[in-house]
Amino acid sequence: MQIKHKKLTSVLKTSMLLLLASSVLLSGCGGGKDNASGQAGEGGPIKITMQTLNYAQDMVDKSSPLWQELEKKTNTELDITWLTPTTIQDKVNVMLASGDLPDVTFVETLNNSQLQKMIQQGVFWDLTPYIKDYPNLSSPQLAQMWEDSKVGGKNYAIPRYYPSYGGGMFPMLRKDWLDKLSLEAPTTMDELFDVLVAFRDKDPNGNGQKDEIPYATTPASLLFMYGIYNETLGNWKLKDGKLVPVITEDASRDALLWIKKAFDEGLLPKDFAIMKFSQVVDLVRGGKVGASDFSMNAVWGHGKVIRDAIPKAELIPTAYLENPNGYKFTPSGSSYYGVYLIPKKVPEEKVKKILEVFDYGNSPEGNVMLYHGMQGVHYNEENGKKVLTEQGKKDMVGDGNMSSLFHLISDEMSIGEVGMPDDLYERNVQIVNERKKIAVPEPARGLYSDAYNRLYPEIEKKVADIRTKVIIGQETIEAYDQFIEQLKQDKNLQLITEEMNKEYEKKIAK
Repeated sequence: MQIKHKKLTSVLKTSMLLLLASSVLLSGCGGGKDNASGQAGEGGPIKITMQTLNYAQDMVDKSSPLWQELEKKTNTELDITWLTPTTIQDKVNVMLASGDLPDVTFVETLNNSQLQKMIQQGVFWDLTPYIKDYPNLSSPQLAQMWEDSKVGGKNYAIPRYYPSYGGGMFPMLRKDWLDKLSLEAPTTMDELFDVLVAFRDKDPNGNGQKDEIPYATTPASLLFMYGIYNETLGNWKLKDGKLVPVITEDASRDALLWIKKAFDEGLLPKDFAIMKFSQVVDLVRGGKVGASDFSMNAVWGHGKVIRDAIPKAELIPTAYLENPNGYKFTPSGSSYYGVYLIPKKVPEEKVKKILEVFDYGNSPEGNVMLYHGMQGVHYNEENGKKVLTEQGKKDMVGDGNMSSLFHLISDEMSIGEVGMPDDLYERNVQIVNERKKIAVPEPARGLYSDAYNRLYPEIEKKVADIRTKVIIGQETIEAYDQFIEQLKQDKNLQLITEEMNKEYEKKIAK
């Protein structure tokens, strides 16, 4: 079904931000303790050490005007360590194991065995009693992320907002190729396959050569396929009121066969099995790829790079895909991505100051400032749209960095991109609104099992390995079937399933 365009006003871009409570102006925090310890001294700034994940290619330091403005607004001295996507997992694991934690400790997921153990041991502050005292943090718009991030019914972490819809790996196609071949955007798995075949055979780039790559992706990027066929999000689905692991389901076999067929037909790269995500991005930006898997803001994040070389190039996200049963699937997720925890070694008065900083970062004023910069300096308002200035580009505004600390509380976080043309943004708004009509269950969201955290990664790796081998022809589907039957009898998987169901029963009993 072709996505129809509707004319939308630019007001949509800021409407979600306006739902937040009015910004609370923060005053300097007094104290009386030695400032060298990070406490306030006669009203002086409080030193706070913190780290977070930053996707920016070039990372700012304390000379950043936005870093300095945040310190000024919150009367703090911030010592921020940036973690990169390639190093964060190892660094966080080492940090948790050593116990050498900054005042504000960032982790990507609460589903970490060591972290869960530390929470149970009382290493981190229980923030539940404090949240209500901070009007922006306790805004109704953020209520779901606090609920989703509870551990044992309590909030030990400050979640970092992220829109539930618009993110996640899901097919994005070259719309200019679709238009040239008079094809509509696919809405079923069969239609997606047929579109990819057309990209292979009908010379959509018009150079007279069969050099197109129909679908550039990686095994990890295609995990959503198993969700489509299992009609669920995550690693678990409900059957007869019980959680069962997706990896052993027949529907996962069907998804595997779809991917294998695509590989056998030459619709995936020949080196699919060893492709890295960075290599996929390079191929897409090179302009010879018909489809790949990205969050919705990539229509401009990657699309702009393609358009620089191919002016008529255009990317379009897929709204949803139906499995053979007619079940509509679209990616959605938790209302946050990553959390911050405060170790108990931090004094209570400093905890309150940290929460003030986060309250400001989640206020309309602080939220916009850290994402778009300062008006008249980093951006100008033109026809209701924030347009980045040359100074904004110089100060690396809107490209991760300071906006990594507190995400923009808006759909724009996942569907927008600095400099995105209005027509692409408005179409993204329409597509994300289509996605919001579809509610795919994720029954295991928020459940924590020690056995799962300890044992599941190794099981998952073995499953991923045999799936990839089947796809590229190194193993037969019969070998896969035998592997799955043995896996169903695996004691570790049985223990994981038992623990997860106990946690699920506790959750639904509340």
